[in-house]
Amino acid sequence: MPSCHGSYIREKPNMHEKDCRVGIGANIPPFGVCTSPAHQGQDVMVHDAEGILPVQDQHGNSVMPSMPAIGRLCVPMIPATIWSDAYEDTLIDGVPALRTNCTISCTFGGEICFADDGQEV
Repeated sequence: MPSCHGSYIREKPNMHEKDCRVGIGANIPPFGVCTSPAHQGQDVMVHDAEGILPVQDQHGNSVMPSMPAIGRLCVPMIPATIWSDAYEDTLIDGVPALRTNCTISCTFGGEICFADDGQEV
């Protein structure tokens, strides 16, 4: 996350439901491989699953992608202006805070979620 709202947990900046800008240096940077035929981005091939976060199947179960993963560099297209399931009881700059169960949908069919809370307990 390139900027902060001045709210931290364990020296890590907090995000709120409107933090959904896509791009390098933004809230949601490019990541992984997109297999949607509608995505016309840069071709990529990933040969090694080490360091790749697990993805979820349609039932929410974590699965590792088969290797090599071939597709386009995942640069999400986010039509929504807010994340879903933000925590209404905790506000950052007057806006509901994000928590690990928040999600946001991509036009290409993916669902973006948090793999980790980033607090490194």
